[in-house]
Amino acid sequence: MKPVRFDPKVHHELLNLWRKPWDETMTPDALPEYGFVVPDKAAGFLYRTDSSVALIEGIIAAPGLTKEDRNEAVNAIVAAVRDEARRQGFKLLLGYSQLDAIKNRAERFGFMHVGPGYHMVALDLTKPDPPGL
Repeated sequence: MKPVRFDPKVHHELLNLWRKPWDETMTPDALPEYGFVVPDKAAGFLYRTDSSVALIEGIIAAPGLTKEDRNEAVNAIVAAVRDEARRQGFKLLLGYSQLDAIKNRAERFGFMHVGPGYHMVALDLTKPDPPGL
């Protein structure tokens, strides 16, 4: 699966449809410039800062996907955000979640678990990727 760049004119309503089961909506101006979509499957975003640290956030998958399709699509999104952060010169990519599954996926990508409560994870973008990713 190859992610494409997020285009609010094309993809924004799809994201709101995916958020509907949680009674969540998001306006286009709340999303950053750099996002990626696996069409009809998943999306995620790179939030840039004015430092060497960036955030990976807003990862969402379409409801009803098989576990395999969801994993493949979300892995492709994480890889696209990671690669874009590196391309832009960031040295650390941070993410957080309350979900153990997100922490576990992040660890497979080489992120370190940083703290209790919310799972905060960090990826040193100056190091090579783990094998197989």
